[in-house]
Amino acid sequence: MFDAMYMDRKGFDSKFLRPGKFDGCVPLPRLSAVMAKLAVPLTAKKAGYVLDYHHYSVVMHRTRRFAIYSAANVDFAGRFSMPRPKDVWRLDPRIDAAVQVGEALYNNNQFDRGHLTRREDIEYGANPAEALNSAADSCHWTNCTPQHARFNESAQLWQGLERHILERAVDKESFRAQVITGPIFDTMDPVIDGFPDTPYPTRFWKVVAAINANGKLFATAYVLDQRGVVAEFGTKGVSDVPFTPYKTYQTTIAEVEKLTRLSLRGGQGRRLVPLSEFDPLAKVVPSSPEPRSAAAHRSPLSAPYVELGSLADAKL
Repeated sequence: MFDAMYMDRKGFDSKFLRPGKFDGCVPLPRLSAVMAKLAVPLTAKKAGYVLDYHHYSVVMHRTRRFAIYSAANVDFAGRFSMPRPKDVWRLDPRIDAAVQVGEALYNNNQFDRGHLTRREDIEYGANPAEALNSAADSCHWTNCTPQHARFNESAQLWQGLERHILERAVDKESFRAQVITGPIFDTMDPVIDGFPDTPYPTRFWKVVAAINANGKLFATAYVLDQRGVVAEFGTKGVSDVPFTPYKTYQTTIAEVEKLTRLSLRGGQGRRLVPLSEFDPLAKVVPSSPEPRSAAAHRSPLSAPYVELGSLADAKL
């Protein structure tokens, strides 16, 4: 049953990877002073700006009105084979409706209501009803950004990253991951006709943390770029042009931190350190020849980007 008072939402658990233990701890991202000023505070008695849901938490951006990040605990156990009911999107009553972008933005154009934390990621629980209730919680406008239908509906790379990591796990039934996702806000972000005050993000980032087969914490970072798809297919109406691949890159966690002004931390014990210390790509210096079916280049921030032609190109 849906709890309209949100009293049963526990949100993101920093020790989810190893319950009851200190190793494998990944807390919520820390906002820079600039981003903290832009975070939307809760209107209820609870202090702070973190919106807790079933298995995930969100922090909203006051002027952009989309999430700064959405952080989820993903458990590959407690899964049930169930048909997917129709999505029912909701405003979150714990913050002002004026700082949430709702249904109107997605009408009569080629943008999907793009989940940041995926519905499938949090569809788990002790029983089917609990799993469905959790999945339904992903359909809050706070967890939504405009994503062009050409990649949102066919995002084999973007949506397959957690599953790809799962395939590397030894014990798949007990495998867990922490997945933090968000948009990259840019002053040059475009707008949709009729919504001049609502620039939409064209790039998104994802950081995935997990415990590997050797019991060690690792974390990888990715950036998805939908600018090429938008430029090719436009934003108006519905196009019948076949899907064209968007761009998905693996990059360093340090680069994501620069792009988002967030601080990501993790710990293999009691002490938290930069999560970049557990990033395998941070130790890789791009060399020639380039990785198989991947194009290596450098961003204006001089961090490595590796274009993923397939999930096999991801360095885990």
